[in-house]
Amino acid sequence: MTRNKLVSVLLGSAATAALVLAPATAASAQAGSASARAAVERDSVSCSKPKGKWANYSWGEGTTTATIYFNNHCSHKVSVKIMFVRKGSVGNKAAKYRCMTVNAHTKGKKKFYAAVYKPYSVTRVARCS
Repeated sequence: MTRNKLVSVLLGSAATAALVLAPATAASAQAGSASARAAVERDSVSCSKPKGKWANYSWGEGTTTATIYFNNHCSHKVSVKIMFVRKGSVGNKAAKYRCMTVNAHTKGKKKFYAAVYKPYSVTRVARCS
């Protein structure tokens, strides 16, 4: 085989390999972004005033922290109790709680340091002590 034909064969096989691998890479990238979206959890509590409005919470866990995002549509402060469960536990055997108060008509985030715990649910309480 001559040098020109060898280069042509090698380039042709590289192009074929690129075409074969490209859809797999795109599919894995879509699967990765879908799993990242699935990792975000959400919960809400209803407002006393105005009726029909909600204080919304979402969270995602990191390796040593968990960030709680909030958006309070209420016309008053909202206090919630956040339940953290031990990673890998069954039920709420190993649960700990943190309290967070959010001002009226605000949104933002709060970081909690919980290396072996992950946020599980948000429950409304009268106030944080």
